[in-house]
Amino acid sequence: MQIKRIPYWGAIALLAYMPFHIFFSQSVSTLTGGLEAWKVAKDILTALLAVFTICLVIYNRGVPKWFWALLGVSGAYFLLHVLLWAVHPHLFRTSAEVGFIYNMRVVCYALIGAGAALLTPRLFAFRSIFKVALVVSSIVALLAVVQYFLPKDVLTHVGYSLDRGVRPSFFIDDNPAFPRVMSTLRDPNSLGAYLLVPIALLAYTVLQAKKQTRRQRIWLGALLALHVTALYMTFSRSAWLGAVVTVSLAIWWRISTQFVRVMRKWWLVGVVVLMVLFGGLYSQRHNAQLDGIISHSTTAQVGPHDSNDLHLMYIRKGLNGIWHNPLGHGPGTAGLASIQNPDGGLLTENYYVQIGYEVGVLGLGLFVGLLAWIYVRVWRRHDQWTIVLLSSFWAYALINMLLHMWSNEAVAAQWWLLAGVAMAIPITKRPGGSHATKVRADASA
Repeated sequence: MQIKRIPYWGAIALLAYMPFHIFFSQSVSTLTGGLEAWKVAKDILTALLAVFTICLVIYNRGVPKWFWALLGVSGAYFLLHVLLWAVHPHLFRTSAEVGFIYNMRVVCYALIGAGAALLTPRLFAFRSIFKVALVVSSIVALLAVVQYFLPKDVLTHVGYSLDRGVRPSFFIDDNPAFPRVMSTLRDPNSLGAYLLVPIALLAYTVLQAKKQTRRQRIWLGALLALHVTALYMTFSRSAWLGAVVTVSLAIWWRISTQFVRVMRKWWLVGVVVLMVLFGGLYSQRHNAQLDGIISHSTTAQVGPHDSNDLHLMYIRKGLNGIWHNPLGHGPGTAGLASIQNPDGGLLTENYYVQIGYEVGVLGLGLFVGLLAWIYVRVWRRHDQWTIVLLSSFWAYALINMLLHMWSNEAVAAQWWLLAGVAMAIPITKRPGGSHATKVRADASA
């Protein structure tokens, strides 16, 4: 195997493995022990792969300016974390380590994807790379649907427990009447977010029905139904909203002209449908089952605050912390990493507030600037990569206003790796002026 292909196979391995990491580490460690080693091994390998990929790209010379810019911003983000850790030497070590890993691995994924595509662009055709993502997500979605009908304690038999860091089951307000699925991921919200990129891909592909055979259309419809069913069973309101944003944007960017033409002709029918829909929802406003699903507030609620109250309270605490210390409190002082601290942490329930609290206004600026720059580079493609990645981008932008979603390894690996690849694959103009990639998968080359 050529050494230049190692980053490619590493990127494929990350896409395929990360959605199963929680299940694999929890179950295998019951036989081998060393749960913490299983947890951290993937991040060590990711960091090593990122460094190896960077070195290989530089060694091959001809490094494009945009890759140097990506490397420079990532390096500045890394050094800021190190500096703030040094300035706050009394941080709880475990939380600081976990926070550092969570924050840095997203840029590692982008660097791996971009570097791998620069080294072996012919292996990263749209159809081949997304086929890998879709096969994996279909397995995850199928397991989620099956899980809904299994005993709710089934995962306790393969090592899931609160003592081992992962809940074996989830319910709205801990009410057994409202179960939620998470498949092989950490929690229902993460599963719902993970399914957004495959749903965007399937929605885009379904819109090209004229190019598909009848058998292909049936398969695509079945896969889309499977993913949507799994998404529904998570009862993740943020993921539901994200799916609406993703699919709406995919439809708009793919068939905006046709959509406007249809709406001009049938706008009255659309108004009637919306009125019937909202009327039906209003008529069910006193339905306890529906209210529990939508508001996440049930008769089994524990404590004076429901999930909505807690979201707002945590965000306010995080913003207050940024206001009083805009330079940052150090990695691991907020977000999911902070709960490792026995003295208590700060779940800001907002990824951007978390970053601002940990690494200050400068760190937040670097992160948001990096995201914006990646967005612009992918947007310039004006092809299928753009539709799938950027329609899901806006969903994730919204979800991370409510949750710490970029801290999840499966969600982050999927989007940031593919975005890195999309930045690096060459694009050309067709005679008609539209952009399209001309690379082809060549796994046998």
